[in-house]
Amino acid sequence: MTDNTQFSVEDTFWGYQIRSGTSPALGVILAQSASYFFGACLMISAVSITIVPLLFTGEGVGTMRIVASVLLGAAAFYLLWFASRGSQTEIHVDTSVGEIRQVISNRAGRPTTVGAYGFDTIGGVHIIDGHGPMSLLVLQYRDTDQQISVAEGLEAQLIALRDRLARDLMVGGGTKA
Repeated sequence: MTDNTQFSVEDTFWGYQIRSGTSPALGVILAQSASYFFGACLMISAVSITIVPLLFTGEGVGTMRIVASVLLGAAAFYLLWFASRGSQTEIHVDTSVGEIRQVISNRAGRPTTVGAYGFDTIGGVHIIDGHGPMSLLVLQYRDTDQQISVAEGLEAQLIALRDRLARDLMVGGGTKA
């Protein structure tokens, strides 16, 4: 059975965005699900530490309860932030600045930049044969073996995107395809 994941390219006023179309890793989905569960539990605990004793005993809220509530609330906030963070990496090619950004958009669409690379740090744009009919378009750092995955698809579909990236990188940073 052929995997029909499709990448997409969206033009913007500053350049363009490339969405790979691949599904997120199972580990990321499980980690975000666990973070959501434990974050919700910690948030309920943080509220309960201060509210429940007031309801049943009528005693004042002590310093230890406030400190514990704040610590649990902070941990809950961090876990819930991670759970609401997106799992799909996008590549933003900013031709106005000469920069490539790896971005993860959260569930509401707000982007978080994971990495930013100048056009001059990219040494090449390559299509790597993948498993089966799918190929992988990657950007390779200059003089290293490190790569940034851009998109996955059929090689015939990736050629036009590779040529566009190579053209933009050559104009902006003097690199080769």
